[in-house]
Amino acid sequence: MYKKLLLALGLSLLSLVLVACTGQNDKQEEPQTVEIGGILPLTGDGAAYGVPMQKVAMIAVEKVNKDGGINGKELKVIWEDGKCNGKDAAAAAQKLININKVQVIFGGFCSSETLGIAPIAEAAKVVVLSTGSSSPDVTNAGDYIFRNYPSDSSQGKILAGIADTRGLKKVAMLTEENDYTVGIEKSFKESYKGEIVSENFLPTDSDFKTQIVKLKGSNPDAIFVNPQTPAKADLLLKQLQELGVDEIQLFGNDVVMGAADILAQYPEFVEGMIGAEASYEAENADFVAMKNAYIQTTGEKEVPYPSYAATTYDGIILLAEGFKKGANVKGGMEAGAIKDWLYAVKDWAGTAGKLTIDQNGDPMAGHKPKVVKEGKTVMYEEEAAKTPEQQAAEAAAVK
Repeated sequence: MYKKLLLALGLSLLSLVLVACTGQNDKQEEPQTVEIGGILPLTGDGAAYGVPMQKVAMIAVEKVNKDGGINGKELKVIWEDGKCNGKDAAAAAQKLININKVQVIFGGFCSSETLGIAPIAEAAKVVVLSTGSSSPDVTNAGDYIFRNYPSDSSQGKILAGIADTRGLKKVAMLTEENDYTVGIEKSFKESYKGEIVSENFLPTDSDFKTQIVKLKGSNPDAIFVNPQTPAKADLLLKQLQELGVDEIQLFGNDVVMGAADILAQYPEFVEGMIGAEASYEAENADFVAMKNAYIQTTGEKEVPYPSYAATTYDGIILLAEGFKKGANVKGGMEAGAIKDWLYAVKDWAGTAGKLTIDQNGDPMAGHKPKVVKEGKTVMYEEEAAKTPEQQAAEAAAVK
């Protein structure tokens, strides 16, 4: 009995020693991954660009890891669905910050997502980098809130200037009620010199005939189609065409202009439509590599929304570089080091062009005017954007 007690005591002491040693080793081991949060619209109408951008982001993550990761550690994204609204994005941010303990959130994409995330991340001192939110309100959303996609204050000003240059005296705006589209509407109204008539609709609406009839009855020189998602753009264009809104200049926001598959459904109706998109370098070697990888992995013919794809790809590469260099600032990969590094970004070469981040966390960049020609968006040039009838009328007037 005595020997058995000694043996049991010895085994117990050995177990305690092993547990203590194991615990000590666990504390000494460093994680082999660098985890960031990711919030995109992965379900609902916003998934039309959220899901493709998630694929683009993961192509960038794969490149980072193939190139050695973050100082030898693998980059990993913990994805959450922001559903293109502030409420769900805020819940996702709470989970990522409080449970996953991330220091950086990649997203949101929709402006409502980012504005819902911002106060939570700001209070927790967690960095947010959005690659698609363009509402002017993001500019003052917080010290830890960044984006590499330009503000819609640029988009609205450009399109207002074109409307004025073309002598359009009255523009009718058909706008969805959310942060992104209202920001465009506000910017356009502040810059446009002519008369504006407006009709708004809710994100849950699908019938816009009443609003269209009212706008058509006001005899505008142009109609500005301003939805949040490609699905709404499709419905708007379809109903505008059905109600005989033709032979009138159309303007579209960057969601409309970037929805190539939808524009292709209304080739004659959208011919000559003017909009603006963020610039990107289509011939950039990294963009071409990303595009080829996207086509190969998805089986699709092209990358949807290439301007969004460029900033999304750049966003991951930018954060990875910040993590690598942040190891020499404030002791490592914590949010304060990344925040300081992002504010110092100047002339950083990405697929969307050179990036400089200003004192508000915004990119010092803008939108480029585009026009739909033969079903595709091309760079806007005043003469090229005019219809054949306009060009003929001007030529006759000169004679």
